Amino acid sequence: MNARTKIILLLVFAWLMVPGLVMGKQRERKKIWSDRPSPKHGLYTVKNYFVSHGVNINTNALYYFGDVDNEGVAFNGGFNLDNLSLGGSLLFAYNLPVGNHCNLRFALMGGTLRGNNELKFKTLTPPRDDFRKFSSILIQPAVGVQYYPFIRAGFYLYGGVAFTASIIRSYEFYYNKKISGSQKERRLLQGKTFGFLPMVQLGLGYSWRLTESWVMSAEIMLQEGVIDTHYLNLDAWPLAASQNSDQVELGSSFGTYTDRYGKQQIHWNDGWFQVGLTVTYQWNTCEHCRILNNYTGLR
Repeated sequence: MNARTKIILLLVFAWLMVPGLVMGKQRERKKIWSDRPSPKHGLYTVKNYFVSHGVNINTNALYYFGDVDNEGVAFNGGFNLDNLSLGGSLLFAYNLPVGNHCNLRFALMGGTLRGNNELKFKTLTPPRDDFRKFSSILIQPAVGVQYYPFIRAGFYLYGGVAFTASIIRSYEFYYNKKISGSQKERRLLQGKTFGFLPMVQLGLGYSWRLTESWVMSAEIMLQEGVIDTHYLNLDAWPLAASQNSDQVELGSSFGTYTDRYGKQQIHWNDGWFQVGLTVTYQWNTCEHCRILNNYTGLR
């Protein structure tokens, strides 16, 4: 596990502690503040306009990064359309309010992911010798915290953890097969397999109320794996000998990334960026609306 992943894990762990800390603060403040909401001490007594029980449907476009892209860091070689899955996922989620400013979000996502470095393999100078390509179907349960810092505004931060199953429908990797002595034959390895990956999620979004019960949100998110080894990946790389017909092992587990010029680079584990729209139905918003209208001047 690299240093960057450790930092992200610590941030997400701290983020998941927010509901408990907020609720603890509320219990402490009840001894001091009046129970009557007001703008002065509304942080402790008035719920954010969007904190509520609810059911979400979310559609996303996904942009893959990882070993198949082979750039070490997302966008290091520019934007690659072959890594983009338009309409890449559909997510269903349940929101559970756990404080005046926090929703817990329990989600199940299904979608597609793909990666392909063929264009760079053919056109870059010097040309790549590491052609890689894959496509997969994703299934992902996740839990996280939506934190709305402001009573009036729909801006929120999100942090969570997830476990992703990647059903890799196809992969294509070039490798050099040893024939005899120093002689090697360049071969294209093709197949299908699967992978599993624990991941961390960091995102931000903004919500707009359409009616008393319906909300629309725009959200961007980073999802990154906490490990990258045999069977614990999204893209079949590194590939174990048991995962292919030629019985060869490709890539190294926990290895450092070296670019085509021989320079050491920071290496991100497999993951993706996602951009999406969410439609939410909330069913305990009437009380919130009345309180906010009475004490914060919202109409």
